[in-house]
Amino acid sequence: MSWRGWALLTAAFLATRVALYAAGLRMNLDMNWMFLGDVEALRQDLARTVFYFHAFAPGMNLLTGLLLKLDAEHFAGLATGVFWAFGALMTLSLARILMVLGVSSWAAMALAVAFSLLPQTLFLENLYLYSYLCACLLAAAAVAFRRALLRATAGSWFWFFLPCAVLGWLYTVFHLLWFALMAAVAFAAQARAGAAGWRRALRQVALGAAVPALLMVGLYTKNYAVFGVFGATSWGASNMTLATTQQMRPAERNRWIRAGKLSRYAAINVYAPPSAYLGLVQERVYPWPGTNELTRPTTGVPNYNHGLFLEVNEARRKDVAYFLEARPLDYLRRVFTKNLPGLFHSTTHWHPQDRRPESPHRDHRAVLGGYERLYDGLVHAWPVRNVGLYVFLPAFVAWAVWAAWIRLRSAGTNPADSNTFAAGALLAFCVLQILFVVSASSLFTSWETSRYRYSIEPCIGVVVVAALHAAYARVRARVVRVRRRQTPSAADASS
Repeated sequence: MSWRGWALLTAAFLATRVALYAAGLRMNLDMNWMFLGDVEALRQDLARTVFYFHAFAPGMNLLTGLLLKLDAEHFAGLATGVFWAFGALMTLSLARILMVLGVSSWAAMALAVAFSLLPQTLFLENLYLYSYLCACLLAAAAVAFRRALLRATAGSWFWFFLPCAVLGWLYTVFHLLWFALMAAVAFAAQARAGAAGWRRALRQVALGAAVPALLMVGLYTKNYAVFGVFGATSWGASNMTLATTQQMRPAERNRWIRAGKLSRYAAINVYAPPSAYLGLVQERVYPWPGTNELTRPTTGVPNYNHGLFLEVNEARRKDVAYFLEARPLDYLRRVFTKNLPGLFHSTTHWHPQDRRPESPHRDHRAVLGGYERLYDGLVHAWPVRNVGLYVFLPAFVAWAVWAAWIRLRSAGTNPADSNTFAAGALLAFCVLQILFVVSASSLFTSWETSRYRYSIEPCIGVVVVAALHAAYARVRARVVRVRRRQTPSAADASS
């Protein structure tokens, strides 16, 4: 497609956003999320605030601080502009992926715009949260992955690994092991696609990944050196607590606590503020800025970057380990009966306070509530309540695995087959993201997982559309063959 087509698609996306803005849809710019540091600290001393932030991945803090420094008075407009830019990137990326997989240009453009207008897209695009940005970056990374395979240069691989590293700074499911997996996949694909051998493929991928890998490893190394936590967040154990000890009946959990099987923190809700631990954690002054205040000075909301959480979350890690050893079947039962189905519930209802005035989507619902209800009725009501049509996703994923394998197997190292191989690798990349995020979100946490699913929603859309397009093409070809057999030839007609 020419640059005019891409310009037209971008204009169509922006036109929808202007129209929705005129209809009253606005960014919910809540600065009280637990993954954010103090607003004034981010504005005044961004580098030190991000450096000493251990609670969660620091990407949103970095973005917030940069926008505040750029123009604090017009922060809302800047944030909206950033999210619109990411949305345009995702729309263009989706269209490109679908065209690579055989969908016509106009159909791919129409489907990409349609995806950008889904209720979950509009709700999360207008919420100052990392979920939407992750989905956009993952779609862009998929396009960059195919492009790097075809170009086979270190520079092209850099533009694949850079969004991967940014994802690791935004959302902890895209952690260092995921980044290493992406590097292994990139090397395997490049070695298989290239004609120069595995040594050159290794060099290209390694050089392309070097700087992004430094961003990822640097974050983990910094947290380990400063806080003793090798990870992007010190709250990893709290996520697992939601899927284990938090699900126990209170009476039974208290018995385990009294018996010394669980820590005394196990009785406290994961989302409780640091003040809930006073008297339980030994009082001391922590040496890191921003880790001694019970509340954030600017907004007065709980400070989840408090130093006491380092001790609390280490105790919770041991609680989780004991629960998994003592009750493995209970844990697995929870994963398959609660966590996994909950992952595919309606994304717009992810918040625990969704039905109350505290819902982050209350204002969005005032504009798009009717559309949301219609969508939920069509997608999430049948054949399984709440899960809805997503119950068929395993069949689409299975087809995508088969289709990717066919393309990868049929394409050799001949340059004429490079596009076929890259298309198969692209489809496999999307399937891998679905399997990884679904597994991680089901195994390692509970609650809010339907929001976590949105990061792979573009990949799910690609797999579904590709499967339906292939089915349509096969049916159409069969109909054409039948018609040809039924239509008499000119020779038969003359005789």
